[in-house]
Amino acid sequence: MKTRMLALLLALLCVLSFVACDTPDSDGDPTGTAVETEEETTEEPVIINEDTLVLAQDKQSEYFIVRAADSTDAEIKAAYDLHSYLSKMTGCRIRIITDDQPETDYELVVGYTNRSPEDQFDEEALGEEGFAIETVGKKLFIAGSDTRGALYGVYTFLDEYLGVRFYASDYEYIPKKPTLALQPIARDTQIPVFEYRDIDFVISRVDNFQTKLKINGVNAPFDASTGGKTDYVGGFVHTFNNLVSPDLYRASHPEYWGMNPDGTPQEGSYVQLCLSNPEVLQIATESVRTLLENNPHTDIISISQNDSGEQLPCMCKNCQAIYDEEGAYSGAIIRFVNAIANEFAADYPDVKFDTLAYRYSRSVCKTKPADNVIVRLCTIECCFSHPLGTCPDVYGKANSDNTIAEDIAAWGEITDNIYVWDYVTNYAESVTIFPNFHTLLPNVKFFADHNVIGVYEEGNYFSDTCDFSELRSYIMAKILWDPYMSEEEYWGHIDDFLRGYYGRGWKSIRAYIDLAQDLVKDIHFGIYDRAAIALYKSEIVGSNRNELPESLTLDMIKNYKSTDWTPYLWYYRAAEPSPLVTEGYKLFDEAMAQADEDQLLRLEKLRLQIDFLYSYTLYKNYGRDFIYDNIEQLLLNFFKKHPDGQNVPKEEQNAYIRTIRQYCADAYLAKYEEFNRTLCTSAIWHGIDMMYEGCYSMSERKENMVFASVPREW
Repeated sequence: MKTRMLALLLALLCVLSFVACDTPDSDGDPTGTAVETEEETTEEPVIINEDTLVLAQDKQSEYFIVRAADSTDAEIKAAYDLHSYLSKMTGCRIRIITDDQPETDYELVVGYTNRSPEDQFDEEALGEEGFAIETVGKKLFIAGSDTRGALYGVYTFLDEYLGVRFYASDYEYIPKKPTLALQPIARDTQIPVFEYRDIDFVISRVDNFQTKLKINGVNAPFDASTGGKTDYVGGFVHTFNNLVSPDLYRASHPEYWGMNPDGTPQEGSYVQLCLSNPEVLQIATESVRTLLENNPHTDIISISQNDSGEQLPCMCKNCQAIYDEEGAYSGAIIRFVNAIANEFAADYPDVKFDTLAYRYSRSVCKTKPADNVIVRLCTIECCFSHPLGTCPDVYGKANSDNTIAEDIAAWGEITDNIYVWDYVTNYAESVTIFPNFHTLLPNVKFFADHNVIGVYEEGNYFSDTCDFSELRSYIMAKILWDPYMSEEEYWGHIDDFLRGYYGRGWKSIRAYIDLAQDLVKDIHFGIYDRAAIALYKSEIVGSNRNELPESLTLDMIKNYKSTDWTPYLWYYRAAEPSPLVTEGYKLFDEAMAQADEDQLLRLEKLRLQIDFLYSYTLYKNYGRDFIYDNIEQLLLNFFKKHPDGQNVPKEEQNAYIRTIRQYCADAYLAKYEEFNRTLCTSAIWHGIDMMYEGCYSMSERKENMVFASVPREW
């Protein structure tokens, strides 16, 4: 009787459920608060007809958010985040209920619930990460799995249908909608092309933000509430030393590691294993067994070569015989990994084993990888100025006669399990722009077209940067989810980000990006090209050395410490910055003049990339040799041509030249040092602590840094 009365009471409450803005939700706040943002926007005309779903109006709503009674943490977060963002948009707190409560006509259904007929959604086809969004009558369904599917569906609905933007961990755009009306949605089904999608920038790892970008890789602190992630156990990459420990075996069994053709051991900390040695295989297999037994929820185990640069693999007779049979060094790796993968295939059918086709092992072999083996190719040698497959690689470090594009295609002919380790930044000059925005989409499309099922985009993983790291994270997430978007859609996403993140002057920032790309359109560059590439080169301009400045007098020379030498400092020659610097400063000034306080702070950080570029030009103008040449030529011509100068004895002339050029070199080099010191301080303040991969921390070394050289040499 009590149960029946409770049901009737709940039904009555549902009928009278025009929920006011201060109505609490039933789940509380189990997952934290969404990022607070500026939300001012002009309300667009709202069209309401009989088919329209009016989700909220004047801080009231007829709707409930419905989740399954046995929801996982991820489904609870999906429902709550929908509630939270709708509340911020409308001022109305739409109540969350579970599907064991009475059904109403006005529901926003999250995940798989009893509100759907069994055949409404193909759960197997949608998988863990796919989702479907559709309206039926006055109900909205966001259907997806209890891991990440429902979450991804909610974030996509907020983005694509309601105008919320997840730009960066420090700023989300949430429009104000006093009347939130939704027109009917025919089923929108989205299933990712790539099963594994990873972006590695420092700023993209913050606060589980990658979940909102539909990224599932290893480089974010995902937990149960975000549906977990693709989990590597035992190391992400370069794991040979993890599986066969040098500390345990190197001294007693040097034969376990790479040999030279004459039988002597190869030297170094990251020598490769001898993969033809059966004892090595046995030890590695037992290491993998231990990892699997201790980590029952493992997704992937990496069995991959050490990162030993140019060093070749083991060249003993047995390994060499395998290379000859396979036609490639990768053959020994694939045989080795296949043996381990086959050992555990039956007991761990959901686990995959990942290895590299990298540098010496990039060429395809004859042996096919096992069905549970992933081959990950690395684009480290390729040109990033032009799309894959359109030009040769720029570095000859791979032991392959093919380009990286040809090798990806070749591996795609023998396996369906290809991952790619891709690069989207300049590792030699990480604080200056890497002008590769025009290759990002076509390259990811190329991966999708050639059996690639997982992509890791390595960015500035070692430090924050002023090279559009927020934009790169945002746009890379978009194209990893949908690599077949059009160029128009791609650049539309970029423009939308620039507008939202940098403000009304965003077109000036887009013009800066376009300028940088245009300057390198005929240049091939890779990920280790420094600021010396043509984009950053300063033009050395020579002046007419026969013209003598009329303003220079003998008294000024005699009283050189009281003279302003700036007008004469580049008498003989000068370095003019590249158009990217001169035009870049103008464009940033235009953008910053229209920015609000927060946008201005972001633009100040972004603008540092031009300051770093400009420092290279200033070094040429303020460097000791440059000033020596200019002052020496200036004074030589004065003593040769000026009547007062001609009367100065030769020995005295030489003394003035030596003294004044030294004085100017010291004085103006100090100006250059001050510019660099200020630049370093600003960079550290904005969280930029490393200028390139492998460099020292600027914040830790600032007091001992030498600012009389170009930034890379501080």
